[in-house]
This record gives sequence, C-alpha cells and structure tokens, in this order.
Amino acid sequence: MIVLRSPKGWTGPKVVDGLQIEGTFRAHQVPLAVDAAHPEHLPLLERWLKSYQPGELFDPSGRLKPELAELAPSGARRMGAIRTPTAACCCGTCGCRNFDSTRPMCRHPERPALATPVCWAASCAT
Repeated sequence: MIVLRSPKGWTGPKVVDGLQIEGTFRAHQVPLAVDAAHPEHLPLLERWLKSYQPGELFDPSGRLKPELAELAPSGARRMGAIRTPTAACCCGTCGCRNFDSTRPMCRHPERPALATPVCWAASCAT
C-alpha cells in the first residue's frame, strides 16, 4: 500500500486573486470563477487543465486511449461489481443496502468464503 499525503488542491492554482488556494478550505470549493466578470481566470484554468496532460490519455477524437482502457478491470473484478464494499444485499435480488455493521453476518450459498451482511428487507428471501 502506498499512502500519499498531499495538500488539498495541490494540482490546481496555488493563489487566485491574492487568496491562497492550495492547502486551504478554498481547494474544496470552486477555486476560480471563469465567467464574464473574471476573464483573467481563463488562462489559469487552461494551464491547470493542461497540466493533466490530456494528450497522453485521449486520442484526437477525445476517446480514452485503448492501451489505457485495457488496464481497467472487467466483469466481476470491477469495483462496482463487488457487493461487499458497497454493503449490497447478500442474495443480490432485492437491491437493498445494509450499512449496519452490528447486524449478524451470513455466508452466501454460492460463495461460502464471502461473508456478507444479512439482508433485512421484507422482500428478500435470505
């Protein structure tokens, strides 16, 4: 595991209109307004967005490059397909969520090694 401690807003503009952005509460807000009242912010926004080097990530038509798309997990390995971290129903049929970790655990019949919360929905058979 790699733990990276970085200041909030470290990739954005450091200071806007004389106000510190990086490492302050302002980094959690819209750090710079780009509108008719603040046209001078447009170059700041452009520089910030270009710092992510979109040309290395997307092709000329704006699609994610295939070699990068191949890195994403597929099927049951996708984060959204794993039920345990999302507290999804253990039977997978009623779509309920169980966020109460004090409730008893059950063993899923098809996947005995996977401990999931007991489903308490009235429509659920487990």
